[in-house]
Amino acid sequence: MDCYNFPENQTLLSSKASRATGAAFLLLAALLGLPGNGFVVWSLAGWRPAGGRPLAATLVLHLALADGAVLLLAPIFVAFLTGRVWPLGQAGCKAVYYVCSLSMYASVLLTSLLSLQRCLAVTRPFLAPRLRSPALARRLLLAVWLAALLLAVPAPVYRRLWPGDVCQLCHPTPGHAAAHLGLETLSAFVLPFGLVLGCYGVTLARLRGARWGAGRRGTRVGRLVSAIVLAFGLLWAPYHAVNLLQAAAALAPQGGRLARLGGACQAVRAGTTALAFFSSSVNPVLYVFTAGDLLPRAGPRFLTRLFEGSGEGLGSGRSREGTMELRATPRLKVGGLGRSHGGPGGRVERDSQG
Repeated sequence: MDCYNFPENQTLLSSKASRATGAAFLLLAALLGLPGNGFVVWSLAGWRPAGGRPLAATLVLHLALADGAVLLLAPIFVAFLTGRVWPLGQAGCKAVYYVCSLSMYASVLLTSLLSLQRCLAVTRPFLAPRLRSPALARRLLLAVWLAALLLAVPAPVYRRLWPGDVCQLCHPTPGHAAAHLGLETLSAFVLPFGLVLGCYGVTLARLRGARWGAGRRGTRVGRLVSAIVLAFGLLWAPYHAVNLLQAAAALAPQGGRLARLGGACQAVRAGTTALAFFSSSVNPVLYVFTAGDLLPRAGPRFLTRLFEGSGEGLGSGRSREGTMELRATPRLKVGGLGRSHGGPGGRVERDSQG
């Protein structure tokens, strides 16, 4: 099959700077992310609290599994970028990139669900018991992994060894290139990132407006929200910016400036892809960042202690506090009304709630 190529015949290996940057990011991501995600799996896989494991903890467990799986492939890509030859053949080219795409979609969907769960826990605290339901967690996770399996199918379809031993995208026509790259960015970045921003915006507004969120816990949650959103956007934005530029270049006239820009983007794709890999290693760092003084007090089990006070806990606590406030509200004493029910100057006490 003939592959559509951008002007100047650039490949993933054309830029020495992109190859070196990509290899460095991949090594750092593997060294940081494999132990970190392994620790998350060790902490949460065997945790079975009496009231049921919080949905947030279950989502984080599967997020660590998805991130760890793709980081295990980092040595293959480092060998590819440094040796400039794909080491696993055509079948390996398709299989490895399918696992990468599967992990990308699973991570993005799990992150979106996590942000939605936190938003519901704060804004709809009466849903807290349902969010601990094992049946709900199983259904959500099944939907996430099935969706990721389907969304990742174009990755092996449009991958092959060309030219020579370079494993990269191979689109039969410019229309295929534009459709594939544009839809990948829409489904893996634009829509999920919009959901994440919306959910965390609502969550922050509610936390800042509540009295109980104004102290240290409110500061801690605010830092976590900012770090997650910032890391998600910064680490994935360059990869998807290249996608959009190449999608536009594929539809532009072949001799134009935009088409040549698509060729230049092909040369930097290795570096931006490796930077996206790095997103699989930052979540454990964010959990440590969020734990703060909980880390020295709880030790290796700080992660379970952290999720004991996560979204569901916050929501239920807010519900209890709201009930106590209603019960403790001072009664209003209305003078001059209902004197026939008491002596001179008698007063009728009415609950302010009524």
